[in-house]
Amino acid sequence: MAIYSSSSLTTVVTTTVPSWDVKAAATNEPAVMEIGTVNGAATACTYGYGRSANTPTQTAPVLLQAEDEGRPAGLTGTAVAWSVAPTVPTVFFRRSYIPATIGAGIIWTFPRGLVLAAAGASLVQWNVAVSSALTAVHCVVDE
Repeated sequence: MAIYSSSSLTTVVTTTVPSWDVKAAATNEPAVMEIGTVNGAATACTYGYGRSANTPTQTAPVLLQAEDEGRPAGLTGTAVAWSVAPTVPTVFFRRSYIPATIGAGIIWTFPRGLVLAAAGASLVQWNVAVSSALTAVHCVVDE
């Protein structure tokens, strides 16, 4: 297995909707090792992180990049737009409350990896309450 990562910008400000997700391909079972969210605007934000209750369809997913350039192309994709959006997780693994300060954020780590074992399984960043007009999200997976 190898380490892959990427960073995205999301501008979704609506409450109780997804703003970002990372999704397993049909042929892999990525283990999410780290997720980071940083506020790009002076808006207090509340996010929840959990497995989507459905199998979303990402619009133009961005595949994670190998941190070791000798590894094969990544299979796991991230997205900020969907033709079938992720649905609210039944349970949030983590929640973050980010103050109204540009540059404030949080990094969640999963020491053994949060595995997306089913084909098309998705871990979603859910806008629980107000969210920033500009948020940077990064993700590190072992695939």
